[in-house]
Amino acid sequence: MKATQNPFRINIGFLINQPIGYSREIPIELDKLVLSEDLTVRELKGTITLIRNQDGFRSQAIFDAEIDNECGRCLEKFSHGIESEFEEFFTFPFVESSDEEISVPEDGNVDFTPLVHDYLLMEIPINAVCKDDCKGLCDVCGINLNNKTCGNEKKSDKDTEPIRGNNGDWDSVKKALKP
Repeated sequence: MKATQNPFRINIGFLINQPIGYSREIPIELDKLVLSEDLTVRELKGTITLIRNQDGFRSQAIFDAEIDNECGRCLEKFSHGIESEFEEFFTFPFVESSDEEISVPEDGNVDFTPLVHDYLLMEIPINAVCKDDCKGLCDVCGINLNNKTCGNEKKSDKDTEPIRGNNGDWDSVKKALKP
């Protein structure tokens, strides 16, 4: 049985004997990648650039991908593009690292998967919308107003009209809400 290789696990041993300022760009392109049970991406494209510094190296990453998302207004599934840029500092095992730096494991293999996962996850909008002019669901019957109309939106507007036009007159709002 052949083990699958993690494209984000990079052996950085080649950087140890390089001069300060040396850099290498590692392109990554994948059709589909399951980063966790809560994040699967498609068409992932990007690069990780490793730049040697005095105590280790700096990584600069740029990624974009497609994800399946659910519209916050109409609850329909749609494809959504996300992109992320991040930079992290790593120190070699024989150098004391600060709180902001990540220590390179003794074997020299750095797994960027958790970083890619976390940074892409942060780019997913909390309330994504399938299109700017999405009409959402009817407040009364729950029908998707992008597909057809139900007539309830006129009734709903008439019911809330006294509240919208109150101009700070809360007594009229109380009267409008009493049965």
